[in-house]
Amino acid sequence: MKKCTGVIVGNSLSCNLNEDWHFFLRRLDGEPYVPFSAFHKQNVTPADIAQYLPNWHKLQWVKIKNSMLGKSESYAKDIEFEVNVHVTQQSTKKHQDAVNAFLTFMSNKTEDYL
Repeated sequence: MKKCTGVIVGNSLSCNLNEDWHFFLRRLDGEPYVPFSAFHKQNVTPADIAQYLPNWHKLQWVKIKNSMLGKSESYAKDIEFEVNVHVTQQSTKKHQDAVNAFLTFMSNKTEDYL
C-alpha cells in the first residue's frame, strides 16, 4: 500500500506522494483543524484520508481554471472537508488524470497510479 507524507500547510493537510501530483485536505469553512497536526511529517494512508472523506469514491470533481498550484487542479467537497488534487508544472497529466490518481490512491491499490 502506498502512503503519502503529511505536512501541515496553513489550515490544510498536504500529502506528498513523491509523484507528479499532490493533494491536500481542508475544512469547508477554511478554519484550522487541530487533529491534522497528528499527521505532520508522518505517513498518511488512504484509510486516514477516508476518515475525512467518507464519500471519496463518489465525489463530484470540479476543475479549477488557471490554477496557481500547477497545470491542472481539481477539487471536490464532502460532508465537512474539501480535497484538492493538482499536478506539477512538469507533469503531462491532465484534470482527469489527477482525479484518477487520487481515486487509485484511495482505493488502496499497490500498483502505480497511472
